[in-house]
Amino acid sequence: MILRIRFSIKIDFLLITISDFPQIRGNAQYLTGRPLVRREAEGAMEKEFTAQDAAVTAVKQYHNTLPKVGMELNSRVLVRLNPLGQKLPPMQGEYLGGRHYEFLIISLPSTPGLLKYLIPHSMVELSYMSEGSVNSFRSEVLSHSVKPRLVLYTSYPDRIHIKETRRHRRVTCALPVTLHSAKGDASGMILDLSMGGCRLALNLTGQSALRDLAVGDWVVIQTVLNTDGLPSGGAAAVRNVEISGSKLLTGLSFTEKHPDFISSLDNYISMVENLV
Repeated sequence: MILRIRFSIKIDFLLITISDFPQIRGNAQYLTGRPLVRREAEGAMEKEFTAQDAAVTAVKQYHNTLPKVGMELNSRVLVRLNPLGQKLPPMQGEYLGGRHYEFLIISLPSTPGLLKYLIPHSMVELSYMSEGSVNSFRSEVLSHSVKPRLVLYTSYPDRIHIKETRRHRRVTCALPVTLHSAKGDASGMILDLSMGGCRLALNLTGQSALRDLAVGDWVVIQTVLNTDGLPSGGAAAVRNVEISGSKLLTGLSFTEKHPDFISSLDNYISMVENLV
């Protein structure tokens, strides 16, 4: 009898726990289900973040394949609207800025009848000078505004055609240099170099007289072009001058014809071209 009662109690307990109180069973499912729902939500969020990271990475990789438009603010741009079938002659615009890899902003002249060519998604061709080369590309018209002046918004190009116009090959560099002139001396860096000339950035601190350096002035530069560390120097004529604060940028055209200087130039340019 005792054994039977104990057995009944066991069975009853099991039946009560599993079958006789559905509200308890529901509560058990609720309590055990919350962590499952939370885990599923966390998994979904993790997948969403992973997808977003992949999208951002894909955009960055795409941007890395795009060329960088090297136009300076307020520089001149030759604009051809509808270049494949246009009747309008090319016009001169001005680069006002934009956002890399997204859009460009170009100011246009107020030419009669021009607005009818500024149709969204129509083709536009832009050409400009950059580092001695003619750069050109085609993009699409995005939109335009007419006030306070006519402004064109274009898409960012996926490729740029570069036409070299220099007679001499040019390399980018960072060579310490000293410039000597009748208006004073200054030290700085050679930013780029060719057999025909170079571009310098000079520090004007304590050299206020050099602010009067003008196109046509004659100067002498001294730098190191050889691996042996020996200085090389040559005469040059100033072709352009730009001053910003204590910094002077100038383009020089070499007039030096000494064989040693010419040989050092050629050897250095060839060395850089082989390394890059």
